[in-house]
Amino acid sequence: MIRRRSLAGALALPFVVPAAARAQDFPTRTIRLIVPRAPGGGSDNLARILAAPLGTRLGQTVVVENRPDATAIIGAEAVARAAPDGHTLYLSDNSFYQNPSFIPHIPYDTIRDFSAVTMLAQAPVVLLANPAVPARTVAELVAYAKANPGKLSYASGGVGASTHFAGVLFNLRAGVEIVHVPFRSSGPAVTAVLSNQVQLQYGGLSSARPYIEAGTLRALAVTGTRRAEQLPNMPTFAEAGVPGVDVTSVWGIHAPARTPIEIRRKLRDALVATMQDPEVSRRLNQLGYDPIGNTPEEHQRQTEEIVALWIDVAKRVNLNE
Repeated sequence: MIRRRSLAGALALPFVVPAAARAQDFPTRTIRLIVPRAPGGGSDNLARILAAPLGTRLGQTVVVENRPDATAIIGAEAVARAAPDGHTLYLSDNSFYQNPSFIPHIPYDTIRDFSAVTMLAQAPVVLLANPAVPARTVAELVAYAKANPGKLSYASGGVGASTHFAGVLFNLRAGVEIVHVPFRSSGPAVTAVLSNQVQLQYGGLSSARPYIEAGTLRALAVTGTRRAEQLPNMPTFAEAGVPGVDVTSVWGIHAPARTPIEIRRKLRDALVATMQDPEVSRRLNQLGYDPIGNTPEEHQRQTEEIVALWIDVAKRVNLNE
C-alpha cells in the first residue's frame, strides 16, 4: 500500500505545472483587453496606443474589445468571470475604483474578484464649452450658471468616471447647478458638445485636444495641481478661482482574481517596457497621459485605498448628481 501511494504520487507530479513555468510559457494565445468605454475616449485611446506594441513584445496579439455602458460594469463583470490565466485583462478607469461608493448591488466585488497588474497612467480632466456658451473664463461661467440655474448641462464619459465627478465637485465648490448628462465614453460626449446638444463637457486631453486646437471647443480649466504640459496657457481650476476640483483620470490593468502573480509581473514588465518605447512614449505625452507602471502588489494596495477613499467621500458628498 505504501509503495502504491508513492507510485501514484510520482505519476501525478509531471502534471503539476509550477506557477513560474506557467508564467514562462505565457501567453499562449490572443490576449483580450476589455475596455469599458466606446471608441474615441481616453480609455479606448490608451488601450489602442498600447495594444499592438504590447502584443509584439509578448509574442501574441492583444485585441482591444470595447464593452461600453453608462457605468462601466458590463466589461468588468466579463473579466471577473474569465479564467485567471492572464489572457483576459481589464482596462480599469475611475469608474472601476469609484462605483462601489455609490452603485448598490454591483455583480462583482471590486477587491476580491480582481487581481491588480499595474496602474498604467493618469491625466488631468479639462472643462470644455461649446463656443455658443457666453463664458470665456471659469469666473464668467460661474456667474452665468448662477444667473441661469439649471439651464446649463455638462457631458461626461459615464456615471462614475472622473469626468462625472469633476462636474460634481465643480458644482459643489462653485455653488452652481449644472445638470449631468452621462455618455458611454468621452468620444460620444465630445460629439454632443460639438453639436451644442449639451453645452459643457469634462473630458480628457486625448479626446479633446484636437477640438481645442481647431477652435471648435473652448477649454476653460484643467484639474490637478499644475498646468498641463500640453495646454500651458490653460489655468488649473484653483488658479481660475475654484479650488478643490482635483479629480484626475486614472487607468489601471486588472486581471481576474487568482491570476498567478508571476503572470501579472510578466504583464506589468511588458507594459512598462512598452510605455518606455520612444514612439509610444511620444504618443502618450502628446495626448496628455502621464505613465506610472507600478508593481502588482503596489497597485493592489492602491486599488484598496482608492475604493476606500471614494466610499468615505460618498458619505459626505452626493455622488449621484
